[in-house]
Formats: sequence, structure tokens, C-alpha cells
Amino acid sequence: MIYLHLLLLVCTVILAARLGGIGVGLAGGVGMAIAVFGFGLEPGKMPISVLLIILSVILALAVMQRAGGLDYMVKVAERLLRNNPKYINILAPLTTFTLTVLSGTQYTTLSILNVIQQVAKSTNVRPSQPLTASVVACQVAITASPISAATAAMWVVVEQMGVSFGSVLAVIIPAGFVAACVATFVAVRQGEDLLNDPIYKHRLEQGLIEKPDLVQNNTPDAPEAKRSVMIFLASVIFIVVMLMFKKVIGHGLGSRDLIVITMFVSALITAFACKVDLKSIKKASVLADGAESLIVILGIAWLSGTIIGAHIPEIKAQAGIWLEAYPMLLAFIFWLTSAALFSHGATSALLVPIAGSMGISPEFIVGSFVAMSAMYVTNIYPTSAFAISTDDTGSYESKRWNGSKFFNHPFLLPGISGVIVAVPFGFLLANIFIAA
Repeated sequence: MIYLHLLLLVCTVILAARLGGIGVGLAGGVGMAIAVFGFGLEPGKMPISVLLIILSVILALAVMQRAGGLDYMVKVAERLLRNNPKYINILAPLTTFTLTVLSGTQYTTLSILNVIQQVAKSTNVRPSQPLTASVVACQVAITASPISAATAAMWVVVEQMGVSFGSVLAVIIPAGFVAACVATFVAVRQGEDLLNDPIYKHRLEQGLIEKPDLVQNNTPDAPEAKRSVMIFLASVIFIVVMLMFKKVIGHGLGSRDLIVITMFVSALITAFACKVDLKSIKKASVLADGAESLIVILGIAWLSGTIIGAHIPEIKAQAGIWLEAYPMLLAFIFWLTSAALFSHGATSALLVPIAGSMGISPEFIVGSFVAMSAMYVTNIYPTSAFAISTDDTGSYESKRWNGSKFFNHPFLLPGISGVIVAVPFGFLLANIFIAA
């Protein structure tokens, strides 16, 4: 019967991959209906802690967005790029990586991809190079962010194994940064020089390329926007310090309760200090994106917990030996599943509890975590698709890079290269900070 149940899980994941977005969660709900009403399985434990953590972080981000904080962060990043055009290939991915780590979401980077294209074009740099590096960097950065949905789902599991939050950050942040650096190194070497590109020359002759807009937005920064960013970052620092030095401080709060309390307080302080209308918070786009994440994680994680929880002994006996002998296999499973589901958070919520229930060592889980960033396998993920659409030079249009054969696009090689280097590095750090 176990194989029939696992087949249901695999088929649900395939359906989820085809539906994408909120459909991932709905597919999980259908799978739950079949598992419970069709096979008579007892519903597993809902991932309540993960959902509450994500909800509270989204709320704080939504209030900051309504105060103008997200726009302010993007404006600072834009200013940095425009003032240093010669270093666009380095600064662009560094900027998107940092923004994503601090905010826990890739969507803050969408606003600056057009700026990256404009600056690259003004210095005759092939735009696909910094754009590709920036997109892959922000996709990898989700696994390095202390407040992303994926990290929350992973942390809830490894915390129960006795792993400190400081140890987790000591692994995932450097591993994510290394992955981004390697991806950048590869991305900026792809494709010929812009001025020698026949597609660029043809588009230039046809007048299809807009003149780079290098005029900076010099409107004064609203004090409320700055203040909201400072409050949010202070709350993140507070959470990290409280979790890292839990034994020294001596508090008994779990990560879920600490994060939820802090984010709710942060949201209210921001609303009052930055004069945000509480009724307007529900209009924040971050809130809508976050609601999708909650549905995705609830559906797919609940189904996996139900099916795997019913067969823990058998799964341990059959898969545990392989994973113990070949721990890198876990990284490959993380990578393959995230590529299929198009979601770091859903993959983490699906697979990390399974790995924990099988008795896989936490250093293997945390060391492999960076592999859970395979959104670059196709060129249709929102950040990848937006990077392509924002470029008018034709740097993504050559036969080699146009994606007509699914894999022939410039995001794939940098992403895979970054993960191949970062996973062993993550294992090394995990053995230093966690296994010890």
C-alpha cells in the first residue's frame, strides 16, 4: 500500500508543477481528499508553526510597504547602481542578493531589473549578463534569508533536533553567498560583447532600442519610509539575537512564538510611527503574494505529512540507507523538487519534515538547503521572465539563449554551477557549526 500512497504524492507534485502558483496548494488539497476519503488515511499534522511565522512576517512587510519602505529600499539600490555603472556586473547581483536576504522575498528585486538593464546598456555591457546574475542571485538568496518562508519551514524542523539558529545562519548565509558569487562569475562570461552582437546591431539600426535613461529620481526620501525600514530591520536583528543567544539570555520562547510576537509588534509600531492607515494594509501587494505562499505550503505540506507520516518505518528502512550512504542525494532531491514546484517554501515545507522524520542528520539538511533554489532551470519563473522582457537590446534573443529548447537560456548554467560549488561548501560549514 505504501507504493500506492507514494504514487499519489508523486502524481500530486506533478499536477502541482503543471498548475503552478496557488494551484500547488489546491493540488495538495485534492491529494488530501483522495488520501483521506479514498485511502482512509488519518490526516497528518498541519504545518501550523510555519504558516504562523510566514503570516506574521508578511504582515510586517505589508505595513512597511504601505509606509513606502520597500520602495525606499529599491530606491537606495537604484542609486547605488546608477552611481557606479562600471561595476554593474558585480553590484547588480550583490544588490538583489542583499535585498532578498533582508526582505525574505524576491519580488523586491523586480523593480530594479529595468535599472540594471539601463545601466548595462549605457556602458555597452551585454544586459543579459548582469540581469542573469542578478536573477539567479536573488533566487539563491531565499535560502540565505533568515525570514524567508523556506528558512522558516526548515528551521521549525531542525530546531527540534537541538540546532541553534546561529548555527543555521552560519551555514546558509555563506553557502547562499558562495552560490551567488559562482553564478555571477559564470553569468557575466556568457555571450559575446554587446557591440559585436549582430542582433543588437540590427535592432540598433532599426531604431528598436531605447536610449538609456540615466536620470536619477531625486525626489526627497520620505522620513516615514526610512523609519519603516529601520523598524523592520531592527525587528529582524532582535529575532536573530534572541534566537542566537537564547541560552545566554535565558528565555524559554520557541522560534515561532518569538517571531510572531516580534513581527506583530513591529507592524503596529510601524503603523503608528509612519502614519500608516490600518485599513490600507490589506491593499498591500505583499499581502496578496503572501496569501499565495500560505495556501501553497498548507496544501502540499499537509499532504506530504499525511502520507509520509503513515509510513515512517518503511520509508526509513528503504530510503534511509541510501541517504546515509550518499548524503549529497538529499541535495539533489531538494534541487529537483524545487525545480518542479517552482517554490522554495513549498519544497522546504514538503521535504524537510520528511527528512527529519527519517532521522537524517541536521547537518545534512542544513548543508543541502542551498540546493533548494532551482527556479533557474526554466526561463519562465517571474524574475527570469521579467528580466528577459525588460531587455530591448536582444541579448536574450540569440538562437543559443532564446529558450526555444527549454534549457538553452542563460539562467541554467550559472544556477547549476553555483549550487554545485555551494552544496559541498554548505556541508563543510554544517560539519563545523552543527555536527560539532
